[in-house]
Amino acid sequence: MTTRFGSRLLSSRTCFGISVLGLENFGFKAPLWAGFFIHLMKIDSKIYPVYLFYGPENYLIEEEIQKLLDRTLSSKERGLNLHLFNGEEHSGKEIVQTAQTIPMFSRYRFVLVSEADRINEEGMEELLRYTQKPSPTTCFILCAQNLGLWKKHQAEIEKVGKIIEWSRLKGKALVSWVKNRMAAKGKKLSEDAADYLVEVVGDHLNDLDNALEKAFLSVGEKQVTELSDVEGITSEVKISTVFDLMDAIGHQNLEKAIGILEKAMESKIVSFKKDEESSKKMDDPVPLLLNMMAKQYRNIWKVKEMASQQQESAEIARTLRMSPWNVKKLMDQGRHFSESFLREGILKCHQTDLSIKRGRVQKDLLMEKLVIDLCRPKTP
Repeated sequence: MTTRFGSRLLSSRTCFGISVLGLENFGFKAPLWAGFFIHLMKIDSKIYPVYLFYGPENYLIEEEIQKLLDRTLSSKERGLNLHLFNGEEHSGKEIVQTAQTIPMFSRYRFVLVSEADRINEEGMEELLRYTQKPSPTTCFILCAQNLGLWKKHQAEIEKVGKIIEWSRLKGKALVSWVKNRMAAKGKKLSEDAADYLVEVVGDHLNDLDNALEKAFLSVGEKQVTELSDVEGITSEVKISTVFDLMDAIGHQNLEKAIGILEKAMESKIVSFKKDEESSKKMDDPVPLLLNMMAKQYRNIWKVKEMASQQQESAEIARTLRMSPWNVKKLMDQGRHFSESFLREGILKCHQTDLSIKRGRVQKDLLMEKLVIDLCRPKTP
């Protein structure tokens, strides 16, 4: 007696170009030749019947899904065979019924279930039963932020399919991705330029790809994209409050320093990198701003001291666990500050913090006075 799974496959005359009825004539029963087709998907074509993608890096997940979609369905076949579901909004029964349906005029049916970690218990059981006996003519993809309840069924899914975690790229892996991405566009990206983009844009691959596209278009026929090429194209991205405030102070640009301070005080946002996630919005930005200014002075001091001992920037970056671009920026800023002024800057930040806590003078006035004092002429 054939199962519904087998019956559905029998309703098609051929699958993967092989006659189903021909297989039965050779003595293969439905479950056996279904397993044979799953074997073909896994080994020969490298298309698994079930995928579970999870993790925070949506860009890489979407990229992998697109690759699978391009390999399984042509643009003409997608109208009848591409199905998008949401685990929170659709029932497990509806999803499974679609996944078990024979594809129309195509080798595959493509079923994508987003937010699979938010499906209810009943739906979870339906999907789990399906993954134990998946249709060999369906590419079935589950997407989730985390494994959640799927974790205890991981081994079962891996018997017929593939589970991949997509974590955020960090450090050298992220810089390498940026350089490879530019290489795929047909140009070389220098190490300094890659470090800079990672530092100011952040680790969101969508944002980095957009910045790379702008750089690619802006350099014209030039084959190597340098640091100077990418500095301009990120100017519209939000300013890094602490770095730019210290730059203005280092160059004794009082007008610019006061402008940056006022913007931070009014918006109540202090940003450390040029991306949304590393910006902090708070009711009172002053304590954090003071703390970050003092920390910046200390970092400049450390880098300046290590550089005076003839240490290379790469070695300093490894020792302090900073990005090379960050170290380069601190070294540049250090040229505008003497060690005595750095000590004085840390002390003034501390004194201003104590005065604010005593509450005798308005904090806005105290912060303005601090910036004015720090912008006074000094000897490097």
